[in-house]
Amino acid sequence: MQKRDELRARRREERRRKVRRQKIAMAVCAGLIVVGVIAISVLSLPSMKLSRCLAKGGRYTEQSDYTSAQSAYEDALKIDTASVEAYRGMADNYVAQGNIQEAKQILYTGWEQTQDEGLLHYYCVEVYNEAVHEINEGNCTLATVDKCIQVLEQEPDNADAPGLLSTCYERLFRTEEEEAVCSMFCDADVTQDTCSYAEYEALVRRMIALYQAKPSEAMRAVLAQYALIDMPYVQISVPHLEAYRILLTEVNSAINDAGITETMACLARAKEVSDYFATAFQEFEAGNYAYARELVAQESYQQIRDSFIEENSGYWEGSIYIPVNREQLMLHREDDKIRFYFLSEEDYDNHQGIIKVWGTKQEDDGVQRSVISYEPAVDSGEDSKTEYTVQYLYSNVKIGGEYVPQMNYRFDTKVTTQEGITTNAIGDWGGEHEWEIDY
Repeated sequence: MQKRDELRARRREERRRKVRRQKIAMAVCAGLIVVGVIAISVLSLPSMKLSRCLAKGGRYTEQSDYTSAQSAYEDALKIDTASVEAYRGMADNYVAQGNIQEAKQILYTGWEQTQDEGLLHYYCVEVYNEAVHEINEGNCTLATVDKCIQVLEQEPDNADAPGLLSTCYERLFRTEEEEAVCSMFCDADVTQDTCSYAEYEALVRRMIALYQAKPSEAMRAVLAQYALIDMPYVQISVPHLEAYRILLTEVNSAINDAGITETMACLARAKEVSDYFATAFQEFEAGNYAYARELVAQESYQQIRDSFIEENSGYWEGSIYIPVNREQLMLHREDDKIRFYFLSEEDYDNHQGIIKVWGTKQEDDGVQRSVISYEPAVDSGEDSKTEYTVQYLYSNVKIGGEYVPQMNYRFDTKVTTQEGITTNAIGDWGGEHEWEIDY
């Protein structure tokens, strides 16, 4: 009896232990399930996904697996479009490949999306370094100047950018050659406007804005540099004259520079001369050479002639004969002085007509001749050229069988071919005693 009770007791205890073990096992399983659920939930958080993508992007870049790195960073931006680390990592990935343009673009895009100043600064660093590289490689252009200005527009307090702008100027416009010509602002065909003047003007206007927003001695010096091209000769298309003068006026209103003031006066005189001969070009182009009779007798024209004879022509440079055209002129800077002259047919093949003011002393019985000539444009392929010359002079006119000295006009048409020169001369041209000869 006692043994049976003991056996029953052991069986009951065994069942109780089994139940406890089952409960413990169930509790452990439940705990593991809870932990697993929590872990899965944590790993599924956007921040954790983002961290994993960024980590993968960094590893792939280090391993030079740029395609996988790009995908990882793109995945990161899908999770968080404002992730500064993703934009920075993607830029680093581009830089590692040597794709600086793409790196700059993604940094600027990142700044636009996040307004993070760190991304903007990194962008400026890349732009600045690219400009430095172009200068060091001898590839400095106006595009390099643009990069320096971009840096200052984003970071006005950048202390290095003004100096780099000055270095760009030295590379572009400074030379030790006595006869060096800057041809950046002239067009082979002025109707096409393919030169760099418009780009240059836009850059200088941005410099003006930078200086006005944050004046400094460094930017004042840079602005003065770029306003006055320090080369012996600067060739510029006549249609740009007034725009350049207006640009210098705006620069000078900001910095008040004596050299700029002098250059403005030179440009104003060039524009005045260009306007003065505008009608003559129109008339001569239409074949109305009789207009020259009116022109050479004018006091204003004779003052121009006499100024050259007396070597007192102001900013207009020249002697013997002085060409005028509608396309190209040269600014000549020497000994802190600036002058201008229009290019002759020898200097500029693509002219659309050249007027010559004859500024030599040529007197007849004490009366100075007044002479003007015109050479029309020559079509390509032509092997001859024609020059028309009108003189207003005091000379003998045959009247009633006698030679009488009086003021009269002479009109010469000179044709030059490979065979030689032939001239048709008309004396007392337009008068009642007109005569004509060929030679």
